[in-house]
Amino acid sequence: MFDTSCYLNGQHDHLPLATFPSVWSLVAEAIRDGRIIMPREVYRELTAQDDAVAEWIGAFVDNIVEPSEQVQRLAGQFMAQFPAGTRNAADPFVLAEASVRSFTVSTYEGRSFSGQPTRRWHRSMPGVCRHLRIPCCTLPEALALLGASI
Repeated sequence: MFDTSCYLNGQHDHLPLATFPSVWSLVAEAIRDGRIIMPREVYRELTAQDDAVAEWIGAFVDNIVEPSEQVQRLAGQFMAQFPAGTRNAADPFVLAEASVRSFTVSTYEGRSFSGQPTRRWHRSMPGVCRHLRIPCCTLPEALALLGASI
């Protein structure tokens, strides 16, 4: 389960599509076969941008996951419980989908480029995931779980 930052930071900063097409082909395959779930709110955040990521993600409109009632209720609970930790509209839905489906959340939040936790780690996605006992990892760790070998 990728949060918005995985797509944006991944393609903009660390693994540009033009340089690492095989990485994004693997991600595309995982979105299509359901190994990566794309909540509607993540899709909305990505397509609100006017950039290459928005263009790329547009190919996956048929793979958007609408929130079930259970996910909606859980997302509401997470918003009430962690208003500072859910920094954008998609975070509660990412957390809820991951919780309901027993998926791992992949995010760029909460760590500096050197890998050290940030000062507000406990309020970022990894800290909230730890509190909720939802597995959480970085994009490179998620790619390894998907079988990437570069």
